[in-house]
Amino acid sequence: MNESSSADETRVLSRRSLFRAIGVATGGAMLLGLPKFLGGWASQAEAALKGSYASGNVALELEGQFAGLLSGVEGGNPFADIISEGVGPDMIQRKRSGQPRFEDILFDINMSQITKPLSGWITDTLTKGPVQKSGAIVYADFQNKEVKRMEFLGGVLVEVGTPVCEGASKDQAGLSLRITPQSTRFMGASGKPIQPVGPKAKSILSSNFRFNVQGLEQACKRIIKVEAIVARRLAPQTSIGQEKFKTAPGVLDCSLVSILLPEIDGGPFYAWFDDAVLKGKQGGERAGLLEWFDPTGKGVEASAQLGGLGIVRYALEPANIKSGSVVRVEMYCETMNLTIL
Repeated sequence: MNESSSADETRVLSRRSLFRAIGVATGGAMLLGLPKFLGGWASQAEAALKGSYASGNVALELEGQFAGLLSGVEGGNPFADIISEGVGPDMIQRKRSGQPRFEDILFDINMSQITKPLSGWITDTLTKGPVQKSGAIVYADFQNKEVKRMEFLGGVLVEVGTPVCEGASKDQAGLSLRITPQSTRFMGASGKPIQPVGPKAKSILSSNFRFNVQGLEQACKRIIKVEAIVARRLAPQTSIGQEKFKTAPGVLDCSLVSILLPEIDGGPFYAWFDDAVLKGKQGGERAGLLEWFDPTGKGVEASAQLGGLGIVRYALEPANIKSGSVVRVEMYCETMNLTIL
């Protein structure tokens, strides 16, 4: 019988913004031994060998191809559950290690760093179903040369999260992703550069966004904020950190879409809520589109296509002298697809 202990709980991976956006998740405990800092988090590599890696010199490989530079990564560590055996005549609880298990790999990547191998995996996962891929998390020194790698086999991309979009933000627009691997292993280094030489990546800020709901485009012209949206398609096997999720394996499940807008623009949304919820009219679902622009604000660099939006909440936010009267609108979402140009 598996021993239930606090050690099991501490292995459950948490996510800075990923799990806060998921209504069904209860939060997860900290990854065992991984330091957390106010306002952010440190990757395992940074915690173990602080100062040995340059910021951003961690890359993702998929099927032997460079898939992008990561802005943060954690997880993938092997571990075993503790199996309790019978109590001997000396009244000591005997124990042994169980079968090997592997933590999920969680990472952040700026949209400007995403290459075709990763964007194709994201699209296939969101539109077709779970797709297995093998790859590696590759760490480099300040000369951009590989110093170690963690390879994973049979990985399934189980979560895709968009960034929080807000006009005042200066953050790069990035995705939060989660991989469930069948197994992982730590390997030595090749000493080769971790990325091919190419043009400098474009800057895509999370503040350069536009959000629209079909038929309500005029009311969306001054959207203040769009919270992170998470799509989940769990792998068939149970992985550490998934035990509390209610989604069935293979089923696409999207989090709530939550937006803030001036109350003066909220009338059409309230009318939608009145029809769909208060009056109970069926068939009022709409499509949505979240777009990110280049620094000029003219060229679309990435977009999230949202399907089956249904309004479930219309609420006044606490009064704020600076922003004026603001309302929060929440919608369920049935499908999401991402396009990275």
